[in-house]
Amino acid sequence: MLNGRLESLTYMSKSSLPAACRLAVGVSLVALVTHTWLVMGLVVPVTVAGSSMAPALSGPRCVYHCDACQREFAIGLDQLATNSAATCPQCGAWASDSNSGVRRGDRLMIDRTAFMFRPPRRWEVVVFRSPDDVRQLCVKRIVGLPGETVALSGGDVHVNGQRIAKPRDVAYEIRYGDNGRLREGWQLGPGEYFVLGDNAAISDDSRNWPTGPALDAKLLLGKPLGVR
Repeated sequence: MLNGRLESLTYMSKSSLPAACRLAVGVSLVALVTHTWLVMGLVVPVTVAGSSMAPALSGPRCVYHCDACQREFAIGLDQLATNSAATCPQCGAWASDSNSGVRRGDRLMIDRTAFMFRPPRRWEVVVFRSPDDVRQLCVKRIVGLPGETVALSGGDVHVNGQRIAKPRDVAYEIRYGDNGRLREGWQLGPGEYFVLGDNAAISDDSRNWPTGPALDAKLLLGKPLGVR
């Protein structure tokens, strides 16, 4: 009788193996579909790599403690000088690397359904594939909408000849090497957007892309849901 029970248990264990395999495959497929079509960053981390959207979104950075004013501040690794020293933005004192710690870039979750039923809005943060290399993901802020003419002057943004209010105190200057035609204005076509980074002094964005200022809507992936 004992042998019969053991055989029964063995049979049940063998018979449940295909079901467990099917369950594992099903879970993997759901995770893959969710990551690919609904939310990126749930399975494979999506990490901010640079400082172009700081302080809203930060890449790898050193965090300093200023001995002069007793405040903490962060400087992106892509902005640090070779001596790893930084100036406190509050009081102007120098902080040495002995007071710093390194933090990884923010990890994002990306809502890929955000623009399925509506287009992006002005000043909305979006994630898209780089016009220079579609294998690279970028995160910037929508500034110009399809059909608009966008110009930059004196740190301000002009749309269709009118200066528009900015949600934060950022000077969007035309730097050396940027597209000079933005001084007069760039006409966006249907399905094209103009994007800028919050950390405007260092951001690679519509001002300096070799492909031109326009971002094709087909490159849009979604918007950040939040930082993990």
